[in-house]
Amino acid sequence: MGMEELSRAREQELHGLRLDLKRQIASAPPGTPRHAALVRQLGALDRDNDDAQDRWFQDFVREYPLGAGNPESV
Repeated sequence: MGMEELSRAREQELHGLRLDLKRQIASAPPGTPRHAALVRQLGALDRDNDDAQDRWFQDFVREYPLGAGNPESV
């Protein structure tokens, strides 16, 4: 499986996790400890995903510097 397929599979898995958490949040009464915990879990999942995307982009730019080899970008 190539990197693009892995990336797509990860995005699909993450999307499924987010949908499941949102359903659970919607079914938990607001103001309950369970509702608060699910909201925190969804926030943590989003932050982890944002951090992973940032690391991927930094690695990509390090390996393929923006403008490298493009005389118009200088």
